Amino acid sequence: MTDFITEPAFEIGRRLEIRGSSAWLVVLRPAEDGDTLANFVADLSAVLDQAVRVVRISGSSFEKLRRDLRESAGDPVLVTDLDGADAEQWRALDVNRSAWLREGAVVLWLSAAGVTNLCTYAPNIRSIVGGSIFHLGTGGGAMTAAERDQRIADLESHFEITSAKVINLAESGGLPAEPHFVEWLVLLGRGDLV
Repeated sequence: MTDFITEPAFEIGRRLEIRGSSAWLVVLRPAEDGDTLANFVADLSAVLDQAVRVVRISGSSFEKLRRDLRESAGDPVLVTDLDGADAEQWRALDVNRSAWLREGAVVLWLSAAGVTNLCTYAPNIRSIVGGSIFHLGTGGGAMTAAERDQRIADLESHFEITSAKVINLAESGGLPAEPHFVEWLVLLGRGDLV
């Protein structure tokens, strides 16, 4: 499994092109969303030279999700609102993952908590995604090295442990599966430990 990579929308779009139309990937969205989703969809649509359709799960039944995904089976879709899904909903999505399969690309727009839930409760969907989990920096672009270093320093200060200790705990299976630790591992380039 590869590490989570911080990439701007342009690079994520290029990776989708390389992987082909049936690619699956996760975009770890910035904590402060604002217009980031709309900007990301616009940038991704421009790179792919094709409109990216947004499919919102919030309040939808599984059947509606399946219909929405198959509405136009070849276009790329970005699935949002999964951050509110509980363990039971993730498990149901995982068990019924074949209903998600389609010709077009599937991009899951998740927070750090959503990625944690995906990894914890939907291992089969996680295996379809594989190492294709990318961290989108603030404003839709890649985080600068200074932004990344500052965020890591903030996490070390808040939790009063070093990044090396976080990696050691993750390697030994002793790191709690909490959103802050998922984000921390991603920022350290060790998404393979999630």
